[in-house]
Amino acid sequence: MRVRYRHPTIRRATVAFAAISLFGLAASRAQTSPDKPEPKPPLANGNEVAVQDDTVDLHVVNMPLAEVLRMLSLRGKRNIVASPGVTGTVTADLYHVAFNDALSAILIPNGAGYRVQGDFIYVYTQDELAAKAKNEVPETRVFTLNYISAEDAKQYIEPVVGDKYKKSISTSPAPSTGLESTATDAGGLSHAAQDFVIITAPRPVLDRVGKLLAQLDVRPKQVLVEATILRADLDDSNSLGVDFTVVGGVDLQNLNATSNAVKDLSLGQLPSDRLQKLNAIGQTDFTGGVPDGGLTVGIIKDRVAMFIRALEEVTDTSVIANPKVLTLNRQKGQVIVGRRDGYITTTITETQAMQTVQFLETGTQLVFRPFIGDDGFIRVELYPKDSVGFISAQGLPSEQTTEVTTNVIIRDGETILIGGLFREVTTDRRSQVPGFGGLPIIGNLFRSRGDTTTREEVIILLTIKVVKDHDGYAKASKDAMDYARRVRVGIRHGLMWTGRERLAQFNYGHAIKAAEAGHHAIARWYNYLALQNLPRYEPALELQRRLTNKSQWDDEGAPTRWFIYDLIAKDRGYQTPRYNNPGPLSPHVPNASPEPPGDDATDKPGH
Repeated sequence: MRVRYRHPTIRRATVAFAAISLFGLAASRAQTSPDKPEPKPPLANGNEVAVQDDTVDLHVVNMPLAEVLRMLSLRGKRNIVASPGVTGTVTADLYHVAFNDALSAILIPNGAGYRVQGDFIYVYTQDELAAKAKNEVPETRVFTLNYISAEDAKQYIEPVVGDKYKKSISTSPAPSTGLESTATDAGGLSHAAQDFVIITAPRPVLDRVGKLLAQLDVRPKQVLVEATILRADLDDSNSLGVDFTVVGGVDLQNLNATSNAVKDLSLGQLPSDRLQKLNAIGQTDFTGGVPDGGLTVGIIKDRVAMFIRALEEVTDTSVIANPKVLTLNRQKGQVIVGRRDGYITTTITETQAMQTVQFLETGTQLVFRPFIGDDGFIRVELYPKDSVGFISAQGLPSEQTTEVTTNVIIRDGETILIGGLFREVTTDRRSQVPGFGGLPIIGNLFRSRGDTTTREEVIILLTIKVVKDHDGYAKASKDAMDYARRVRVGIRHGLMWTGRERLAQFNYGHAIKAAEAGHHAIARWYNYLALQNLPRYEPALELQRRLTNKSQWDDEGAPTRWFIYDLIAKDRGYQTPRYNNPGPLSPHVPNASPEPPGDDATDKPGH
């Protein structure tokens, strides 16, 4: 059906309405175009979070940030862990946004951020992120060590810092200390005053290393080990021998018999006029088996001579060794008190013979290593030894030793027996004339007997004490040192009074008394006599310096003697002691006056 509008006004209105209708239809189709997805209607509460193909659609109003993160974690299947300090609310409408951009968009307005580590997303506040960034900046720190070595500390530190910072660990070189080092062999050795470890790593790693070293670098415990070695030897021997001589047909006088003080008998030659007649002799010799000494009885009469020798020997030997050693925990301790005898060994090859000198160590030895436990017990590896030896004329060493090698556990402060031996050997020796020696009573004339008993006892005791009271141990050590001094002084006092040292002590004593009384001239005279007898007598030299206000070496003419003192004195504005005006710099006359002391009673030495 065709409608025609002849009126112009109506016709223009109809065209305009049609144009508006077409424009509305085009706009409606543009909004429903498949190029852009149509937004999903909001949830019932007005909030929606959707994650698909790593993009996020988010429509929330005043929703807690923690809840938004939880929903993103669940719907995006991501591992999100938020710090307790992360708080706030989220109001946002996001359409088809990348997951990382959406996460930043909701965190930044709330003063937060995130870091990805492996399969986890960690959400922190901005302050926490700044602190973590600061802690991750590598720093260099020096750890000084007091008791453990740098190499040992490095082995303990490496597992803590991990492979990433293991190469940044540097240690001090081996120190040039010990008995085998000298001033000329310090190549490659360190003269550092202390062991140290240098590490470059983030602050948290350095803090962990510091805590570890604080637990490891502690003062080790010390133990005092005392070993008592007792060895007793007893040798008991009895010997009895009888010699007799009976001569028939001739008198001992005719045989020119002689005797050594009626101890034995020596017969001369038989006279020729007696050879045609009957002569007989019976003689034994059993006193030769008896050692010299003891009792000897001799009887000589006509044709009979008899000698009896008897001896009993008793040798009782006791040896007590009592070494004491102080050592650190887990360290080897050793003490040797004895002698070292050298002997030559020869090694022969096909082309040459080489001789080397080796040593036989004898005496008292104690070698041990303690391991202190936390339960009051101590495990000890022990090797006590007491021996005697010698080198034969052929250069062969021989040694008689008592030693024990053991590993024991002992309570702190207790004494235990770690070794003991009792051995006895009895020997009964008899020499006799067959048949006659077995006869009762009279058989003693035809035999010799010897009984020997050897008894040996060895006891080894051990006492171990952990040193806890170091002040008490220092006092005990001082008492022992004072005892040694008293012994030394007592021995000196036992010397003859005419000796140089006794005369020096005598004169020095008189010099001290005169100086205390104010008679300095007399004191100088007695002190001079003391130095004449013993020029290196240190107390007399010190007294001379105080009495004369100068040292013995002040008159030394060498120009280099005062070279360094002159330089230091001029630098500090002092005069040197050789100008008899010593200032505080003087190392020789610390409290000297410009003029020497007089002899009046008020002038005391040292002023």
